[in-house]
Amino acid sequence: MKRNYDDPAYEQFRKSVLKRDKRKCMMPGCGKKTQLQVHHIKKWSRASALRYETSNGITLCRKCHDSIKGYEHQYENMFRIIINDL
Repeated sequence: MKRNYDDPAYEQFRKSVLKRDKRKCMMPGCGKKTQLQVHHIKKWSRASALRYETSNGITLCRKCHDSIKGYEHQYENMFRIIINDL
């Protein structure tokens, strides 16, 4: 299934994640508040049941998001710990 960025459920997912994360990058040592993106902790393509679950999202700035591309699975546990501590 292709992601529909105009889907109200997807928009609500993004808003919920950004609100929970206080609209800042959650990558340790960053905290940037601009160029924010919502990253799916479990990949969109592999976890259809979690696509709109706030607990499967984390806020990252563009730079941090780009830095983990191709290595997403290596960050899953760290991101879970971060959002569980909120």
